[in-house]
Amino acid sequence: MQHDALWQSRCPVMRTLRRFRSIATSYPAVWIGFAFVCAWPWSCTSASLVYENASTVGSAAWLGSNLTYLVMGLCGFALSLSRKRENPTGSATATASVAGVCYVAASILFVMLCKLPDEAIDVSYQAVSTIWPFFAGAGQALLFVEWMKAFGAVGPRKTIALVIPASMLGAALLIVLNFMSQDARELMPPVIGAAAAICSYAMARTLRTRMLLEEPTEKPARRRPPWKLLVTAAVAGCAFGMFQSLSFTGAFGYTAWYTFGVVGFSIAAILFALITLALRLNFNYMIYRFSFVIMALGGFVCVIAPDSSPWGYSVFCIGYRCFDMLVWCLCAHLIHHRHVSPQWLGGLCVGSLLVGRFLGFEAFTLLHIAPFDVSEAPLIVTILFTLMLTALSLVNHNNLLEAWGMAKPGETEDDAELLTACCAHIASAHSLSARERDVLEQLARGSNRADIGRILVLSEETVKTHIRHIYRKCSIHSRQELKALISVTRDELENDRMNLAQYDTFE
Repeated sequence: MQHDALWQSRCPVMRTLRRFRSIATSYPAVWIGFAFVCAWPWSCTSASLVYENASTVGSAAWLGSNLTYLVMGLCGFALSLSRKRENPTGSATATASVAGVCYVAASILFVMLCKLPDEAIDVSYQAVSTIWPFFAGAGQALLFVEWMKAFGAVGPRKTIALVIPASMLGAALLIVLNFMSQDARELMPPVIGAAAAICSYAMARTLRTRMLLEEPTEKPARRRPPWKLLVTAAVAGCAFGMFQSLSFTGAFGYTAWYTFGVVGFSIAAILFALITLALRLNFNYMIYRFSFVIMALGGFVCVIAPDSSPWGYSVFCIGYRCFDMLVWCLCAHLIHHRHVSPQWLGGLCVGSLLVGRFLGFEAFTLLHIAPFDVSEAPLIVTILFTLMLTALSLVNHNNLLEAWGMAKPGETEDDAELLTACCAHIASAHSLSARERDVLEQLARGSNRADIGRILVLSEETVKTHIRHIYRKCSIHSRQELKALISVTRDELENDRMNLAQYDTFE
């Protein structure tokens, strides 16, 4: 027994598993609610599977689903422009209430529209079909930004530990829906939407002291959007929109858009968990050389083996879901360590991703109703080429250091600025005070206690106290260990690596 306990205490994987379990039990509303938010659109899909009207190209249900993406994207952009500071608890109540009403209204309207037979379709039907996407888009965008705030507050490593069980729970919930009666499945979308809104309120109350991160504590002289991340999100969203459109038309089988999509999302959660437990997360490799490659592999299977296209679609969904989880983790990193507004960054990312989906969906719709025939293979090849071109153009080992486009290449290549960035990263990760951060930076530059006191106008005894606090908070005991910590942090920043076994702030 003692040998097993000792082995488990020394095994990094077991240690990380225990941390994941501890984080999940500490923030139940975050990951359970996120599972509901992600599962809600698919629960609507499950409720409409038996109705042919839901998957007919050009039908009101089809166009409404496409319009939902546009509304969600535009709501995200609008939220990114909103800079009003509010009381966190009051804001949580208002957001949860509005999102809950939007979810329930959208769910009821969508199911009602799908159930109507063709002979009942009239002008009023068309009008209502353009109303429910506004409810759905607004509800989803509001809660997406709320979860961006939460993930930014807890940090990227905890975000990883939260999105993995959330993805597994969401996929399990959708699988269970397959075994329910049709009446129960039609009832689930408003129930899941209301549960997501309730979890949003509980989450905001739990994290209310950290939600003040909505405004950056250190505003840069000039704010630039992370354009590399936004372009990547738009391209991935466009690819998913086209693939989803193809699946709706029966190109991969008439149930592939739901059944194989859910299977893909389930496998993605397990695969993502295995990778994060075994490797140090590298955003460049994970986004461009892992997620994009898997998405392209799924498309390649659909082209060369049409009989196996449902599995190709499932593989594509694995890559896309991994990409989706990575974007949440990357945004959490930028919010937590770059001190950007989660509402600003979250709104931009949600807007780019969902507008990209709308464009992909709309492009396929226009091609489908064109007077000339367009087969699936050229469309998929176009998607693969776009993914490959994006990956080759944007992958760069300095992406994280340059905040994915928020800083220009020349602004962070200087050794002095990189050292400052390392110290800021360490200070944020270990809850150092502003003065302790100043002392840490001078230590990193090789200054002794007397020099630090002269530069910062402090007594040598005060400097000694600050150094003792820094060592205690960083769990180190000497200058040599401090140099090693700075060296590791510099490597993380330069190569986009994050050690999941380390601790974040608020741990």
